[in-house]
This record gives sequence, structure tokens and C-alpha cells, in this order.
Amino acid sequence: VAHMWFDNVIYEADTSDEQTNARYGKDNPSWLNLARCAMLCNRAEFKVGQDDVPVLKRECNGDASESALLKCVELSMGHVTDYRNRNKKISEIPFNSTNKYQVSIHETDDPNDQRYVLVMK
Repeated sequence: VAHMWFDNVIYEADTSDEQTNARYGKDNPSWLNLARCAMLCNRAEFKVGQDDVPVLKRECNGDASESALLKCVELSMGHVTDYRNRNKKISEIPFNSTNKYQVSIHETDDPNDQRYVLVMK
């Protein structure tokens, strides 16, 4: 991931391990919604046993686009696997070349909110 577009601004993605070059607020509501979609509406996973490997060098199970999104949000937000575990997937329409979209429905990690969240890319 090289660039991101939200709030009508194109941002250069911070691909450093330290994440010190981000030009957007990590608490920006638009960024948080975009990151949530990249974390949840994504079938890529890191291969096991790579916790000590830098994020950008980790091998993934999944296609190149989804792996890039996974690495981007892991660098920026961290703990993607934990986030996915807290927001259990209920149903999914996987990406296919006919539809050209992917949709998934998740429980939320808020115990006081019984609604579901739908994410689509």
C-alpha cells in the first residue's frame, strides 16, 4: 500500500516499522473506518511462527492485494488477529471476478451493542 484516500485527501502510507511518518491522525474517524474494513473484510492471514519477523517481511496466506492491506493495518493499528477474534465473522460473500466486491458481517467487540457491522470492499 503506497497511498490512501479518505476525507478527500490522498495520504502517503507510512511503511516504516516505527510508524513515525504518518501524515494522518491514527484516531481520525475516517481512517479508523477504513482500517476496520481492511482488517475485517480481508481473508489474508500471516503464516504462523513469524511474531519476531518485521511486519513487511512476514509471509502471508492470501492474495497479494489482501496481504498488502493486512500488512498496512498491522503496521498502523497492530494486533489485527486479536481485532478479528474480538469481531467474529458471521457471514461473508467472498470476492469474485463477476461481482468485484467482498462483503462480510461481524459481531462487534462492544458487549453493550448487539448490532452487527457490515464491511464491504
